[in-house]
Parts: sequence; C-alpha cells; structure tokens
Amino acid sequence: MYRTVLSELEPERLLYLAVNQQAYENIFQEKLGQLIINKIELRMIIFDEKIGRIVKWIT
Repeated sequence: MYRTVLSELEPERLLYLAVNQQAYENIFQEKLGQLIINKIELRMIIFDEKIGRIVKWIT
C-alpha cells in the first residue's frame, strides 16, 4: 500500500526495504524469496546490525 501511495505522491522517489543480513540470508536468498524480489521488483538494503553498516544494495 505504501509503495502505491508513494508512487502517486512522489513518483521520482525510490522505495527500498531495509533488512538485516540474517533475515536476508534466511528468507530472501531462498528460492521463494528470490521470486518475490524479482516479481515485485523489490529494492533492498542489506545491513549488518553488529557493525552498523550496509553490506549490500539490491536495485
């Protein structure tokens, strides 16, 4: 819902989903997770919460 509203109000703004590295590895690297990323063109920021740094961008 947020993505739809944002695309109407600020179409130039890109939406990213931020997830920690463990969630990415446990969910989004699985076959179903990859399907979701590809089907809805999900942009993601993967971060390592222990060191407080971004480790991967998926655009």
